[in-house]
Amino acid sequence: MQRLKSVDPTSAQGHTKELLDTVEQAFGMTPNVAKVMANSPAVLESYLVFSQAIGNSSIGEKLHNQVKLSTSQSNSCDYCTSILSAVAPSAGLTAEDVLAGRTSSASDPRTDAALKFAEAVLESRGNVSDEQLKKVRGAGFDDAGIVEIVTSVVLGCFTNFLNNVADTELDIPRAEPVQSCPSDAVCETTV
Repeated sequence: MQRLKSVDPTSAQGHTKELLDTVEQAFGMTPNVAKVMANSPAVLESYLVFSQAIGNSSIGEKLHNQVKLSTSQSNSCDYCTSILSAVAPSAGLTAEDVLAGRTSSASDPRTDAALKFAEAVLESRGNVSDEQLKKVRGAGFDDAGIVEIVTSVVLGCFTNFLNNVADTELDIPRAEPVQSCPSDAVCETTV
């Protein structure tokens, strides 16, 4: 059972109502995570601004979402893993890309380096080694790209931690466990 209340968009008022209306317009629905964030309009507004700004990053939406999938998987956030998997096609991710994000391992060397670096950032709480920085730079990431990878990890952690605290009720299909995904199947969600 969800441990933090969700704000009902139909009874929300003022700035909270405006923010939830913005979410509804953007997604065609109001995900439960937004309803939990709406307990603090400042948090919901900050999240929306932050998410929109990072959406224009040089690493691109696809890698940004793969990094958030990696972070969500590592942080055992079922809600974020499920919603990121469900919206993956709209972010340009294939089933293979989703699996790469969730396992922090990609066949593309550049993506693999970014995912391994993101994993190191999370595991070390940002205290990465010079060698880890050298590897991600060697894969073609400049300082802007490195900052954006770290930011993607942080944004993922915010939603992961909030959803784990709230035990946010899933309003989308639960993502299948990685180990149960056959290599030729779409592993985003169960139906």
